[in-house]
Amino acid sequence: MAECIVEVCRIERIEAHPNADALELAQIKGWQCVVPLGRYREGQLVTYIPIDSMIPIRHADRWGITKYLAVRATPDPKDTPAGRVRCARLRGEPSFGVIVAVEDAGWVEGQNVREHYGIVKYVPPLRPTAGDAEVGHPLFIPYTDVENLRNFPGVLVPGEEVVVTEKIHGTNSRVGLIEGEWMAGSMGLRRKWPEGEANMARNPYWFPTTLPGVRGLVEALGALHRQCILFGEVFGSAIQDLHYGQQGRFGYRAFDLLLDGKYVDADRFIGLCENHGVETAPPLFQGEYMLEQVRTLSMGNTTLPGSHIREGVVVRPLRERTDPKVGRVILKYIGDQYLFSKSADRDVKDA
Repeated sequence: MAECIVEVCRIERIEAHPNADALELAQIKGWQCVVPLGRYREGQLVTYIPIDSMIPIRHADRWGITKYLAVRATPDPKDTPAGRVRCARLRGEPSFGVIVAVEDAGWVEGQNVREHYGIVKYVPPLRPTAGDAEVGHPLFIPYTDVENLRNFPGVLVPGEEVVVTEKIHGTNSRVGLIEGEWMAGSMGLRRKWPEGEANMARNPYWFPTTLPGVRGLVEALGALHRQCILFGEVFGSAIQDLHYGQQGRFGYRAFDLLLDGKYVDADRFIGLCENHGVETAPPLFQGEYMLEQVRTLSMGNTTLPGSHIREGVVVRPLRERTDPKVGRVILKYIGDQYLFSKSADRDVKDA
């Protein structure tokens, strides 16, 4: 899971709120927050708490924001009750996250003060499983943590060649051949081989291996590499409420490929999938990176079957590279429409 970062950072600019004289719009990192008029100024060092942070109620009370949080009591009475930061609309303007004053003169720009406040990342409810966890394998690794582009707006450089694909709202899938052995799993767990072909098709983690293109691609590369893992998204009405027209059945799109410890470049990945007939996450754009264009692409309806909104997009450089802030450079941009939708609140995840 991507890291929860409660960062000391500067307000980039302050703008007038178009519908409220007592409020202003603060732009910080890649987010907009609605704040009281005159409380903050451009360039001021503040602490930014992003959406989907769980703030202990003792801090929320003294900041006067408890009523704006989705309060969740913890199962253990010894634990501290906490509230989830959600996006909100205040007098018609979206507000993402919480800005508070820096409380320690020794804090510096870029410092993560999450532990000081005891803030943790909200974790969606886990989907019930049939207890099919298999013993893990050190080469059958989980997928890269994909950070939010709005939290790291400077990682991608304007003009850099990137590939933008639609982010599908489903469950993470990884299938592959590890030293000649087929393996399949969710984000965190390797899953047991189902008994019988019918059960294979009904198992969301093994389902991709029933697709001829997936089997052909993995078998061809698995014969050449010790470690071959194809990552993708399984989706449908049995997975999430954004079903993409898959009622009572699974759909699948691949989005990445790892060979012997290295992710392949985006264009090679697309070419390999095309050659074997493997459908990929819908491509939306390839060319020079511009943040505003990414924001626009994150909105609107899905390009897959179905009449619902898209969740957002994933952006990666055409050529693989790393960055000291995020590691491997691949970032997501979740659309405003999705963040304000009921689907965001009903999200579930797999272990």
